[in-house]
Amino acid sequence: MEKLRSLKPVIVFHLLLNIIVVIFITGASYYHIPLEGLKDTSIYLLHLFVLQLTVGGILYFLSLNKWLFRILFSILFLLYCGFSFWAYSQDLSVTMPLIQSVLETKADIAIDVITLPYILFLAAAILALSFLLKRHQKLQSSKGFKILVIPALLCVSLFFVLEQKRPGSLKNRLPYNLANGFIEYFEKPNLKLKTTIPELEFSEDPLKMIFVLGETVRADHIGLNGYERNTTPLLTSENNIISFNKLYTDNTYTGASVPQILTDQSLESEEGTYTSIYSVAIKAKFKTTWIGNQTLEKSFYPIVKTNNNIILIDKYKSEFSFDKELDEAMFLPLDSILPLNKRQLITLHMIGSHWWYENRYTKEHRKYTPVIDSKYIPSLTKEQIVNSYDNTILYLDYFLFTLIEKLKKEKDPTVLIYVSDHGEHLGENGKWLHAQSGKAAINPAYFIWFSKKYQEKYPNKMAQLKAIKNQEMTTDSIYYTLLDLLGISFLNN
Repeated sequence: MEKLRSLKPVIVFHLLLNIIVVIFITGASYYHIPLEGLKDTSIYLLHLFVLQLTVGGILYFLSLNKWLFRILFSILFLLYCGFSFWAYSQDLSVTMPLIQSVLETKADIAIDVITLPYILFLAAAILALSFLLKRHQKLQSSKGFKILVIPALLCVSLFFVLEQKRPGSLKNRLPYNLANGFIEYFEKPNLKLKTTIPELEFSEDPLKMIFVLGETVRADHIGLNGYERNTTPLLTSENNIISFNKLYTDNTYTGASVPQILTDQSLESEEGTYTSIYSVAIKAKFKTTWIGNQTLEKSFYPIVKTNNNIILIDKYKSEFSFDKELDEAMFLPLDSILPLNKRQLITLHMIGSHWWYENRYTKEHRKYTPVIDSKYIPSLTKEQIVNSYDNTILYLDYFLFTLIEKLKKEKDPTVLIYVSDHGEHLGENGKWLHAQSGKAAINPAYFIWFSKKYQEKYPNKMAQLKAIKNQEMTTDSIYYTLLDLLGISFLNN
């Protein structure tokens, strides 16, 4: 009975502690999730409960030592609150780019983000922290605390069990995503790039290329490729466009596929030193610009840094945000850069058709209904998911057609290349989304458009590509196709 009486205040304290942590920190990761109905809400409340169980286990061990709790917990709590405010208020993604911005931003710029709501949120957090510290001080750490060691260990181990079964399910949410962001910031990228580029052969004639890196677009849902729905009505009206419907890749997630596409790394390569497409283009007197609507991942960050110019749209919101800018936001910087130089390679990195689909297109492109109304996939029908996905392809059609219209106005030869990093599962064999094997994920969309001036100047290039458009190929070929269309070759080849 004495043990039970000593245990009661400990349990009450930890209930209060976890409730306050949910309110100020972990709840921010769930605040913007679109849910529909009691079932969806219950599922995500359960997910939050499981996440907090793992966090609660860590908090328990912090509470065992008076000074550890007072100092370390206080620092961590206020640090996390400083980030969770932005997750609550603006749906910002707590990832490496956000960490980098916080650590590297100048003080005079940082002051601008300290607004009254931010101050009030932190003030409330300080009051909550003071309440917890007073409650903790009243507890006798030798009575009752250690009884919960085994349950706390089980709670902590639950994190590793779930991450093993479904990677990212907990790691991508507060508080774990902040820790991962710091780890990524201080880790050195694995990719090694060559600093010396071989001698090249090229002309210095005017030429402009827009290279569009898509996201999660599968070839068999493209109208140009014979899909039953004409998801590309605008592109279908273009004459000088070639679609390759048999492009394949083993890399079914962005972190692996993008660096392989942008370098001479083959799908079979594991370790080595590779050459950035941008380093070669710059040596051939092209000005290169990266305009991205995705956060830069550690795996391809070094490649992007080899560009002359880097512009990131909505850079603090990753694909996990439900309030991210549409890809057309990249048009504004593109319009300002396109006239600046006669020889340009401009890369547009799209958020594309990445889940959550309803955040990837405008109302004008909601042609197929009913659409998804919840992030919880088991509550959706396949029809809803396919409809929303196909609507993102309609938006892609508009996006690329708009780019083509811009290039048509140029006086010099122009070319547009579109390739998606990988495909997407839409229920085949019970699979959804990507980052897993299966034909739907390994067959990305790929097509090339040429201006009339480009075709007149380089008639053989279009003819050669037309001859192989129905042949099977891998994303290994993209790097060399880019070089060929830019008119670049290596002298030692």
